[in-house]
Amino acid sequence: MIAGQVRRLRRLLPAAPARILDAGCGPGLYAVPLAALGHEVTGIDVSAPALRHARGLARDRNLLGKARFVRGDLRDVPLTPGGFDAALLVYFVLEAFTRADQAKVLARLATSLRPQGALIVEMRLRPDQPPGRIDWWDVVPNSLLSDRRHVLLGDAVYDQRRHTYVLREVAIFDNGSVSVRQTSGWLCPFASIPRLFAGAGLPEVTMFDGWTGSPAHALSEAILVVARRSRR
Repeated sequence: MIAGQVRRLRRLLPAAPARILDAGCGPGLYAVPLAALGHEVTGIDVSAPALRHARGLARDRNLLGKARFVRGDLRDVPLTPGGFDAALLVYFVLEAFTRADQAKVLARLATSLRPQGALIVEMRLRPDQPPGRIDWWDVVPNSLLSDRRHVLLGDAVYDQRRHTYVLREVAIFDNGSVSVRQTSGWLCPFASIPRLFAGAGLPEVTMFDGWTGSPAHALSEAILVVARRSRR
């Protein structure tokens, strides 16, 4: 799947070598293949374990000179103005921020682009679940909360009217200790997406139906936004 998406990115990104920012890069699954294509890639993520994995992938392919990874929060990590030819924000990273922070993150990424530089953003119009609340539990050998065996309780709420999604997970261990993780976000309505990007300094917006080359529409499950910084 990722190999197919990287092929799609090759058609959307500038020709190599280009300076690419992979914002919210996770374990480097896009950054490293793009570096292998000749790009100079900087990956930023808040997760130290994910960045260790990304550096390991780059090291295994002798790409540490082409792919560098920085730990930081996209809301305040230092970004050089005009330092990148293009930027990625894929795998639904944007929706993990609040509505106000989404605009802030997009504006910061826009500033990091050269004039007419492209920001490519993968967005969901709705989560996998229907509106309302669902919950579950399981005994798992590991999860995002721990590498130890534990009972995992979870519930998710999708408020369709407010376009918000909340996921809560609770890990309960044999010794009685508990670990809790909650993520929430805002899913921008389809008609509001061009305005969201224009307000961040990215006025030229093209939207595709997922990773295809077809135009997006309001019934798309996910869309790929290609937004360009203004010429100034």
